[in-house]
Amino acid sequence: MNRFNDMIEHMHMPQEQYQQMKESLARQAGTKKNAMPGWRRYAVAAAFALCLFGTAVTAYAAVRYQWFQVFFDNGDQETEIMQELMAKASAKTVTAENENYKFTVLNHLYSKEQQMGLILCSFHFLKEHQTYLDVMDREHNTVILKKNRVVDGQTFLMEDTAKTDRCLQFNVNSASGKESISANTKYYTGEMAEDGGYLIGIRYNLDMEKKTEQMPQLIVSLENAGDIEDKLKVSLPQSGDVTCIRFVSEENPDNVFVISPLGVTLTITCDKKEDADNMFDHDIFENEVLGGMKLVMEDQAEPSGDFGQGYTTSVLVGETETTYTWYVQKEFTNYVDVSQIAYIELSGEKYRK
Repeated sequence: MNRFNDMIEHMHMPQEQYQQMKESLARQAGTKKNAMPGWRRYAVAAAFALCLFGTAVTAYAAVRYQWFQVFFDNGDQETEIMQELMAKASAKTVTAENENYKFTVLNHLYSKEQQMGLILCSFHFLKEHQTYLDVMDREHNTVILKKNRVVDGQTFLMEDTAKTDRCLQFNVNSASGKESISANTKYYTGEMAEDGGYLIGIRYNLDMEKKTEQMPQLIVSLENAGDIEDKLKVSLPQSGDVTCIRFVSEENPDNVFVISPLGVTLTITCDKKEDADNMFDHDIFENEVLGGMKLVMEDQAEPSGDFGQGYTTSVLVGETETTYTWYVQKEFTNYVDVSQIAYIELSGEKYRK
């Protein structure tokens, strides 16, 4: 029975229901102890628990397993760092709803230093409307979600020739209004949430004028939904802060990487060029000709670039007659144990702790 006691110890449920489960499992195993082998007792107990308390088990599974698989291609590899992130993520649920739509925030994780966050939520179309939600699948292709239908992006474009359907958007902003969103990516892996809604992962990056010591109060809202009564917005539950590691350039100490399992941020100063169009070259991270970004791990002789094809955004934060200074945010779609990084290379330049 130990393995099932351990399992229900981690479930979130009312105390009375929790005690009933433990007692039922104990009775089930005890009455059949002499009648069947141990492995069958465990199987019966597990089936009993799943039948009676499927909702609680599903909720546990959603939090523990689906959390990172939504955001990371290798998110099924459970590690100590991943367990730490799970512990820091808020599990408090909050719901926004009107007559047409409903969404429930299931989990929220935020890196204050990087201004990057992850939201796991359930989303419902309550009525049939000419609206849709565009998301990314596991292969990072566009998928369209409607009330009772999931269709790939190309098929939807061919069908919606009149452009009559309206695209819904999730938005994250601070309650103070001093922060604005600089990126917002939605992921859907085909899983449904416990309440029957689409299980959606939302990544967001904020562009804050000044970083604050305290966690900002953030609000998530569904936009373009005709929400004139402001019912489709809720405050995000506070999460524990994600631990970050700083890497400083050997050549220019003002150039700094801040890295966590969520991704990297980079503050970097670049020389102006005659043909520059006031845009940061995002290809610098993947382009091997430009040198690319490489993570050199403690136990590897060769650097790795296997951090996935996540989105990159950049904001101009400083300028002189000869230079631009950029603040860059890049999300990881492959989970990386950043505690094992010895140093980072970018275009041949080394960044060390």
